[in-house]
Amino acid sequence: MTAVPAIARASPADAGAIAQFQITAWRQTYRGLVPDAFLDGMDAASSAERWAQRLATGARDAAIALAGGRMVAVASTHRSLTARHLPELELRTLYLAPEVHGTGLADRMMDATIGHDAAHLLVFDVNERAQRFYRRHGFAPVGGTLRDPGTGLAEQRWVRARRDA
Repeated sequence: MTAVPAIARASPADAGAIAQFQITAWRQTYRGLVPDAFLDGMDAASSAERWAQRLATGARDAAIALAGGRMVAVASTHRSLTARHLPELELRTLYLAPEVHGTGLADRMMDATIGHDAAHLLVFDVNERAQRFYRRHGFAPVGGTLRDPGTGLAEQRWVRARRDA
């Protein structure tokens, strides 16, 4: 990849592309780790509707990265005050196309979505690459192991405090 990906804030008009990108990322990353029926049952149309609603209502704030007119990354956050022991900001989505792994784009996506803020996220126990990345960004596991209801995979909540600029 020669073009440096440009990062932009996502809008409801991006919902279809985000949905398709996320489904492709899940299938590439988790095939063989989660049931094929779950991955094969992912529906781009219903996912696009959910993304459009989330982005239109402000339930999610998202950034996308484009290179050569093609989406190569998406990251999204959600703010909630429901869990008092956790930071308000949750990183809900961070997916990159395989060809941009190791280029620094994931770092840029983190800066675009959570910056230096305190935040939390869920990460699958089997996703060691993601765990190394999040640890490098100041996150650490808290609490016990949870079970993702859709995939059946074990996951943990990771938290980081606000970082100095």
